[in-house]
Amino acid sequence: MPKHVHTLLLHCCCAPCTTIPLAALQNDDWQVSLFFFNPNIQPQEEYQRRLMCAQSFGAERNSDVVVGEYCTDNWEKEVGALGGPYPLIEGEDNFCQMLKAKKQRCRACYDLRFTALVAHAVELGVMHVDTTLSISPYQFSEEIQLSLEGCARQAKIQSLGSNWSASYGESVRLSRTLGLYRQNYCGCRFSKEEAFLEREMARVNKEKRDKL
Repeated sequence: MPKHVHTLLLHCCCAPCTTIPLAALQNDDWQVSLFFFNPNIQPQEEYQRRLMCAQSFGAERNSDVVVGEYCTDNWEKEVGALGGPYPLIEGEDNFCQMLKAKKQRCRACYDLRFTALVAHAVELGVMHVDTTLSISPYQFSEEIQLSLEGCARQAKIQSLGSNWSASYGESVRLSRTLGLYRQNYCGCRFSKEEAFLEREMARVNKEKRDKL
């Protein structure tokens, strides 16, 4: 990859979340390569499905896809040790406790992935990085930006610090139109259980409201 003032390495978690960020950056004349480094995604079959979709989407959008090592052991040591599940269920007495614990675990996951992102950027001679993660309402945007900015600063490169959250609805519509694979949980084994518990509680609450 040639050095260029408008060259950027974009961390991506999946193809659907990449749709709007990649288009926006390319429209702003950034030369974008995607960095798929997500050792949090489990099981491996799910990881492979998301990776293949991201690679296919990147190729269609004339964007290289750099694939980081899939090392779940390191993720378990750095992030998995913080535990879970921590379902966020409104009205529960432990909501604040769960939120704090989940933020801590997610921040460790962001740190792990963004440390690898900036390391690869430096190796490639790229001076700018960004991530698609902030487009999801199920992520913690402030923690994402703090983590990315901190990792970039240590590597002496720049983070764009984009917040894509306002484009989430558009990304959902576009990904469905394009027929992209959409997952129903963030990626890690804890988030899969958390998503199930939160959906189940939402279903129960809806049934209660319908009976009123």
